[in-house]
Amino acid sequence: MVKDYCPFCCRNTNHSSLFKKTINSSQNDDFYWSKDYEIIQCNGCDNIQFRTVYEDESMRDYDEFRGEIYYEDKDYFPKNLLRHNSINYAHEIPVKIRIVYFETVEALKNKIYLLAGVGLRAVIEAICLEQNIPGRNLEIKINKLVQNNLITKKDASLLHSIRFLGNDSVHEMAVPNEQKLRIALDIIESLLKNLYLIDIDANKHLDTMISNYDDFKRLIIKKFVPVPQHEEKSLREVLGKDFRRIEQTYIPNFTQELVDDINNNVITFISIGQIQNSSVENTPVQHFKKN
Repeated sequence: MVKDYCPFCCRNTNHSSLFKKTINSSQNDDFYWSKDYEIIQCNGCDNIQFRTVYEDESMRDYDEFRGEIYYEDKDYFPKNLLRHNSINYAHEIPVKIRIVYFETVEALKNKIYLLAGVGLRAVIEAICLEQNIPGRNLEIKINKLVQNNLITKKDASLLHSIRFLGNDSVHEMAVPNEQKLRIALDIIESLLKNLYLIDIDANKHLDTMISNYDDFKRLIIKKFVPVPQHEEKSLREVLGKDFRRIEQTYIPNFTQELVDDINNNVITFISIGQIQNSSVENTPVQHFKKN
């Protein structure tokens, strides 16, 4: 049993050693060294990774009391970024942005800090490209993101700081330190979530408003499943509490599109009923029934 960092649990956990091979200097060598090659598995999430552990007689330091402290170098495959959680639904990010983002994270994992600084700036460029934001330079493009109500002025100020960091990496070959890059990565990931991913989480876990027909159709089909066969109901009766999620101005158009889909055999699960008073509305409304 060994204690080590798990990139999926994002903390130190107990690991089991699945395989271990050690090579070291011979007894006749003047300089002692040792290297372990090991496959370890997290006892919490079962994640498997490969690690090497190297030590030699020169690897020592001193504590405040001048006592010797021995240390070792560890390396892992796949590479990981300590205390970094991968973005949920990252596959939903537009492909050009996703490629730049993933390659930037890989640069950070491998401690390639100069390219990571360039990559974080490139993510902002990719977002502006995907959003069709014009401008002769990135400064103008970031400001136009604010004008288009895609980000706030506070967000823009943070993105400009990443622009400065990236510019220094590109034009001056200034290598940013890991702390700056980790802060910049947090800002970029927050931007990606707000622009492309927050709606997915909201739609999955919250009762969001519905303003397009495809979402309406999916909800209607889902709500019709428990309705008894051939029992006619209005849309309000079928949807129940979820009726409040429909923008009221869209109801007439959605109803007509639903009728058209049924008549054109796009939807065969539901058929058209009579126009009659429902138990909820006091005016005649179109009713539907499950086949």
